[in-house]
Order: sequence, then structure tokens, then C-alpha cells
Amino acid sequence: MAQNANVSLVGNVWTQLTNANAVAVRVQNQEKHTIRLQATNGTTPPSNSVTAGSIMLNGEETLAADLTLAQLWPGVTGANRLWALSFADIAVSVSHADA
Repeated sequence: MAQNANVSLVGNVWTQLTNANAVAVRVQNQEKHTIRLQATNGTTPPSNSVTAGSIMLNGEETLAADLTLAQLWPGVTGANRLWALSFADIAVSVSHADA
């Protein structure tokens, strides 16, 4: 299902930003805290201790949807879900179409 919403992150827990398989996702960090983004193939979250290969978004930065998840995470075969990790409870703006 397409999504255009704010998603609440719980500190120190990977939170799924996509609510369905997606090809490209736009994410805006709406807070001053840094977040990490990680793609997966499927709905199993990344390990809490794994941040290798993640992309960092500093406060109020945007990851534009002009590149696909597969292009941003070429090492994740079949990347179709996006997750975020923050060390504080914050909100991010997310928009994506269905795959």
C-alpha cells in the first residue's frame, strides 16, 4: 500500500518505514537527531547491533526517492523494505509507492 505519512521511531529499535514492498522511498529526518537507514529483503528487521552498510541522515536531512533501494543498497539482494534506527524517540516523514 502506498504511504505518505510520519512514522514514529522508538529509540534503539529498528523501525520499518515501508508498509509494503517499495522500489524507492523518500525519507526526511524531521528532528535534530541522526538516524540510520537500512534496506532489507522482506519484513525481518536488521539486527540491533548491525549498522554496517547503513546510510546516516543527520538532523533535518532528506533522502530523495531519485535512486531505488537496489541502487542505494546494491549489497542487499532484492532490497524492498526500508528501516530506520535512532537513539531517541523521533518522527520521520516517509513517502513511497508500492513496488
